[in-house]
Amino acid sequence: MLDNIRAHSYLVARVAEVLLDQLHKSKRTSGTLPDKNTVIAGALLHDIAKTECIKTNCHHAKVGQRICEDLGHPEIGEIVAEHVVLSSFRQDLYEDGIFGAKELVFYSDKRVNHDQVVSLPERLEYIIARYGKGDSTKEHHIRLNFNRTIEFEKYLFKYLNFNPSQLSQQISKNKFYTAATR
Repeated sequence: MLDNIRAHSYLVARVAEVLLDQLHKSKRTSGTLPDKNTVIAGALLHDIAKTECIKTNCHHAKVGQRICEDLGHPEIGEIVAEHVVLSSFRQDLYEDGIFGAKELVFYSDKRVNHDQVVSLPERLEYIIARYGKGDSTKEHHIRLNFNRTIEFEKYLFKYLNFNPSQLSQQISKNKFYTAATR
């Protein structure tokens, strides 16, 4: 894995951990929250195939899913597979404060550009420039996916005790403590 992709993945894991920790602290969700180790593992591995796919032009989420499955971790593979686009958007669950590992990693990835926490509009601008490449169809699909991300953010932060613009501050306040840092 390239160093910049590793740094990105590490910060995505920090964001996901903070979101999950803060959901637990808020005690306002009505459902069971995902396992912390699963969320962090999915976040750390979400771009496991990115380096390979930069070279070969493959679909890094699908290849990453296969890598995880081949290593005996299908649950992590599902998170990796859906970190770019969620296969289903469950408003009914999100309204009740039920968020899975896939959703937390998906959202966390959208808030991290390289190794910086950014707003969704900033990340959208980068993704359109990097992956849209002037193709109006690609740009349309990217925007649709970000519309979902914006909607998801509203549901998520309804259950948190801080707002999206305070995410960086929350990360700096919370120590990232996982097996990856021991």
